[in-house]
Amino acid sequence: MRKLLTAFQKELILLLRDRTGIALLFLMPSVLVLIICLVQEKVLNPTTQLLILDNDKGVIGQFISKGASKSENIKVVMASDLGIITGAQAKQAVNRGEFQFSIVIPQGCSAFSIQKARQFIDLATGRDNLNTPPKENGPAKDSQLENTPDKGPEKSIILYFDPSVQGGFRAAVLTAVSKVLLCMEYQIKLEHVLSLLSPGQNNSAKKTKIEDNSPWFDISEIWATEFGFITMPTSVQQNVPAWALFGIFFICVPLSGSLIKERDNKILDRLNTMPVSSGILMTGKILAYLLVCLVQFFMIFLIGKFVLPSMGLPAFSMGNQLPAVTLIVLATAMAATGYGILLGSVARTFEQAIVLGPTSIVIAAALGGVMVPVYLMPEPMQVISNISPLAWALDGFYDIFLRGKQFEAVVPNAACLFGFSAITIAIAQGVMKFKK
Repeated sequence: MRKLLTAFQKELILLLRDRTGIALLFLMPSVLVLIICLVQEKVLNPTTQLLILDNDKGVIGQFISKGASKSENIKVVMASDLGIITGAQAKQAVNRGEFQFSIVIPQGCSAFSIQKARQFIDLATGRDNLNTPPKENGPAKDSQLENTPDKGPEKSIILYFDPSVQGGFRAAVLTAVSKVLLCMEYQIKLEHVLSLLSPGQNNSAKKTKIEDNSPWFDISEIWATEFGFITMPTSVQQNVPAWALFGIFFICVPLSGSLIKERDNKILDRLNTMPVSSGILMTGKILAYLLVCLVQFFMIFLIGKFVLPSMGLPAFSMGNQLPAVTLIVLATAMAATGYGILLGSVARTFEQAIVLGPTSIVIAAALGGVMVPVYLMPEPMQVISNISPLAWALDGFYDIFLRGKQFEAVVPNAACLFGFSAITIAIAQGVMKFKK
């Protein structure tokens, strides 16, 4: 035990001498987490501004503005409040980046929609107008309905999108507007049908308007977690563990550099002449860098807990699953140190380690879902992502922080990380023996 403690102390002294390297190990992931959380706060919980130019001043504009105002993520701005009166001005406002999209409703749209809905009902019921009784031959044929005047281009509702808006968001907006217009069409048709009731009910039907636009069925949004989240997971809750893992794996750079330096300076040969086994020396090195990883990780968690709220972001919450968090952190740190030892044994020079280490970590992070969620990747990439140790660790953290799972659920992820560490260390030992 004394020999192991001495080897552990030796590695800590060497680490502390490299003050610049230690500072980078702690500052780099901390600054990265701060920047990513600040940048992605509105990406995961987007808020957009909708500019509505209502030249029609009818029911369509009322429907659209009322429907959009119900969304917490959309801020409705009326063009008339800004002095915008033409479609060209609305388009320029979107082009300047002031709004993500704009809806232009031409004059006469509401009157046209009411006329078309009434004509459709009249043809379908065999009536030419309100005062004409139904025809004896029954409802109108399909050919009669097809003769309904089509909507001209001057009646088109125009949506201007900022070119930077992503396709999924554009599709969501188009779908929402289409549903609003469809609901309005059904309401107008239903009101006209009520106006065609029997004379005894006709007057009351004309006076009655369908004011209740609420849907018949409510859509309940429930998080598929063990405990059920009542609020949407924030960018902090997702980015802090993800980029903390990314920072931990950068321990491979100083660790591999330490091995290469000891090998090139013949320090490793002198250490092997001492009455200490190579296993103890390697274990001392692993424990030293393991301690650095643990301190680094929990320091980032403290930043998420206390620093990020001072910047206007939500505080990071670790919950009550500290044993599960510790297990994943320990397994991740072991995987990172194992990879660093493998890199130090394979790379011939420190320059090779500097290039190979960060590059491979960035690739593993991209595959593991740190930069882009795995479910958004193409299917072949989703399969390939399973080989990334960062994917195992990140999935374990998401199970704890986002899905509310217990300790037992993250044991398989931790086992994979420990297995990765054991395999990489075993390969590194074999490479070192072969090079002798």
